[in-house]
Amino acid sequence: MSNIILIAISLIAGIISGRIKSIPADSYKLLNSILINFCLPAMAILYLPEIKISSQLIFPLISMWIVFFAGAAIFTVTGKIFHLRKGTIGALILTGALCNTAFIGFPMLTALYGEEGLKLGVLIDQGGSFVVLSTFGVIVASVASKEKWSSKKILKDIISYPPFIGFIIGIALNFFNVSLPPMARDVLNRLGSIVSILAMISVGMQLKFDLSRNRIKHIFLGLGYKLIIAPLILYIIFILIFNKRNLASQVSILESAMAPMVMGAILADNYKLDPDLSNAMVAIGIPLSFITIFIWYYILGI
Repeated sequence: MSNIILIAISLIAGIISGRIKSIPADSYKLLNSILINFCLPAMAILYLPEIKISSQLIFPLISMWIVFFAGAAIFTVTGKIFHLRKGTIGALILTGALCNTAFIGFPMLTALYGEEGLKLGVLIDQGGSFVVLSTFGVIVASVASKEKWSSKKILKDIISYPPFIGFIIGIALNFFNVSLPPMARDVLNRLGSIVSILAMISVGMQLKFDLSRNRIKHIFLGLGYKLIIAPLILYIIFILIFNKRNLASQVSILESAMAPMVMGAILADNYKLDPDLSNAMVAIGIPLSFITIFIWYYILGI
């Protein structure tokens, strides 16, 4: 309960900070930089060596890929049916089909499943969400904006991304069964422990609820998939078909129910793919996801 209260306080603090004129509007970028360059790599190096490699990890690793490709297919088909612009379809894919597995996911998994759930969340985020965003996310953005995309640039972005470097180091330590010294663990743990606070403050500072009436159907379509259909797809596959009622499957499904990825919205903005829609998806999706996450948590606990 204390973790959930901390999440709420941090989010409110971020919302208030975002409306104080003396605080620069883009201050959240500094928090994001600290998270991406220091905290997330530290968590990967700390937790990935402790994960026991088994066939059960297949489901967490493929979960975000399933969510993305299913979402891309659904948004493309419905976009053509409703005659949506290419940029709007691209924005829906980059927000509705990409999950906020880190900034929202890590704090929520810590609160609901503890450290074991967080370890799986790190694996899902680094082995799934980030790689999907950095590869097919960039491709979708380029195609939707009619810009050229380079496989070399995508590869460079992936291998130079600090959390991914942390992911590789963590997997290597796991593979070679290397234990971190106590001092290193303590430093990494302290860096990782502030993720929940900084992430929620950053998210709160970015929340803006400017919404026009003609956006409602687009947002309903995007968030309907993101918060309901995506986790339902994984629930059917993991629980009903393969009968995998374990922590790995539960965490995977709950991660798929997280709000739209902030970085996906930023990517859509950079490529000028309906920025108003992508920002509205994040702004409305984050607070709404706190309700649907607990609904899915209840369903998974039955």
